[in-house]
Amino acid sequence: MVTSLAGAAGYGLALMWAILIGVVLKFALTEAVGRLYMATGQTVIASLRSAGRWLPFVFFAFVLVIGLLYGAALSSVASLALSTLFPALPVRPLAVVIALVSSAVVYVGRYTLFERVMSVFMLAKFLGMVVLAVATLVTVDDLPGLAGTLSPRLPEGDLVTVLALIGGVGGTAGVASYSYWVREKGWREKSRLSVMRLDSGVSYAVTFLFVLCTSVVGTGLLYGSGKTIAGNDGLAALSDPLGADLGSAARVLFLGTFFLVTLSALVGGFNALCYLLSDSLRTMRGVPDTAAEPLMAQNSGPFRGFLLYCAAASVAVIFVGRPVPLVLTYAAVGSLVLPLLSGALLVLLNRRDVRAPYRNKIMSNVLLSGSFLLFGVLAVVQLKETLGGS
Repeated sequence: MVTSLAGAAGYGLALMWAILIGVVLKFALTEAVGRLYMATGQTVIASLRSAGRWLPFVFFAFVLVIGLLYGAALSSVASLALSTLFPALPVRPLAVVIALVSSAVVYVGRYTLFERVMSVFMLAKFLGMVVLAVATLVTVDDLPGLAGTLSPRLPEGDLVTVLALIGGVGGTAGVASYSYWVREKGWREKSRLSVMRLDSGVSYAVTFLFVLCTSVVGTGLLYGSGKTIAGNDGLAALSDPLGADLGSAARVLFLGTFFLVTLSALVGGFNALCYLLSDSLRTMRGVPDTAAEPLMAQNSGPFRGFLLYCAAASVAVIFVGRPVPLVLTYAAVGSLVLPLLSGALLVLLNRRDVRAPYRNKIMSNVLLSGSFLLFGVLAVVQLKETLGGS
C-alpha cells in the first residue's frame, strides 16, 4: 500500500505495468513454491539445500536482516495511521505497542487462529479500499485526466520506486514461506494441486485489484499536487483532502484501512519470517524432515525464539524514525532474494525425479526465467544505487 501510494503520487497510474508484472511473477513463484512442497514433501529450505548446500545459510542471513527491519518499518507506519486519526497518540511508543501486540498474536496462536485473523484483516482492508476507490472516481474533478495517467512510462532516475513496486507487491517472505502454509493445510495429494493453484491465483488477483484501488485513490488525491506520503505528515497529506472531498467518514475509513493493511502485514510477516528462520536453522543443523515438525511448529522453541528476536529488533529500530523510507528500503532489499529463489525453483522443478504433474511446464519455465532475469537485473541496479548513495 505504501509503495503503490508513493508511485501514484509521483506518476499517477503510469506504473501499473510494474505492479502487473510483479503480481504475475509473484504468482508464478508462489505457485512453484507450493508445487515443490507437494512434489517432494520437503519444506522450501530443505529443498533448496538439495540444489546447493550453501543456500540455507544465505536465506538464513537474508531473513535475519529482514527481521531486523520488518517489524520496525511496518509498525511505525501503522502508528502513523493511528496518530493521524488521533493526534494525541505519540508515534514511537505507539509503534512499539503495535509491534509487540502483533508478535503476541503470532506467539500465542496456532495456524488455525492465524488463518482466521488474517482472513478478517484481508476482507476488511479490501472492502475498505474498494469503497474509497469508487468514491474517488465518483467525485474526482478530472476523470479523463486520471485515466490518462494510465499511459505506461519508465521514470528516469527513480528505478528504486519501480523496484519497490515489483519487488514489494505480494511480499517476499510470504512467497518463500508459502510451502509452510500449504503444509499446515495438509495439501499433499495430487487432487489438491488445482486447489493450491486456485488459492494462490485468487490471492494475487485480489492483490492486484487492491493495489489498483489504492493507486486510484493516490492518483485522485496526490498526483500533480506536489504532495507525497513521505515523512511524518505524509498520511495527513492524503487523508485530509480525502476527508475534505468525501467527508470525515472517508478519512476514518482510509486511515482505518491503512492501519489494517500494516497490522495484517506485521502478523503475516512475523509468521512467515519465523517459519523461514526456524526451518533454515533446522536445515543447517542437518535435522531430517522426519524430525522437523517439533522444531518448526508455531509453539516450538526456535519459532518463538526468532519471534522474540523480531519483536526486540522492532523496538530497537523503531527509534531510528523515517518509517516510510524504511518500508521502501525493505521492499527493495526484499527483491534481492527473488532471483535466488527463482533460479533454485527452475533447477528443482525440472529434475527428472519430479513427477510429471508437479514438474515445470513451458509457461512455468518462462515465468520463472523471467523472474530470475528481471529480479536479477533489479538487484544489481539496487546494489549499484545503494553503493553509489553511500
